[in-house]
Amino acid sequence: MPSFTNASDLYTFVGGIFEKAYQDPDLGPKLSGTGAVLLVKCTDPDSEVVLDMPNKKVYPSAADSPETPNATMRMDTDTANRFWQGKVNMTLAMAKGQVKTEGAIMKVLKLVPSTKFLFPIYIDDLKNAGREDLLV
Repeated sequence: MPSFTNASDLYTFVGGIFEKAYQDPDLGPKLSGTGAVLLVKCTDPDSEVVLDMPNKKVYPSAADSPETPNATMRMDTDTANRFWQGKVNMTLAMAKGQVKTEGAIMKVLKLVPSTKFLFPIYIDDLKNAGREDLLV
């Protein structure tokens, strides 16, 4: 299954689509309004990204973020990659234990349906970076 090859892939690709989402006139205010500072922590390879929604910032790690995350999602990079291509139902993945959560995660999960328009942007970002190896 396709997964990221190095820790910076999570920041580059997932962080990259959030930087675009923050600029979107519809989704940006919804993300900001959640008050969520989400730590996405992955394995295979070990990597993380902090999505500071109130401040519309992305950080490569919790250590780099001036804000303390109030929600955490843990998964492998294959699951993260497949989710952003529209191939993973987040609620089902949580029920199966493929994604583990803690903190104020309900604020984040309410936005999952709104993020679907980011799937084609994520796929285009992979293609533009020459990362067809990550396409599923």
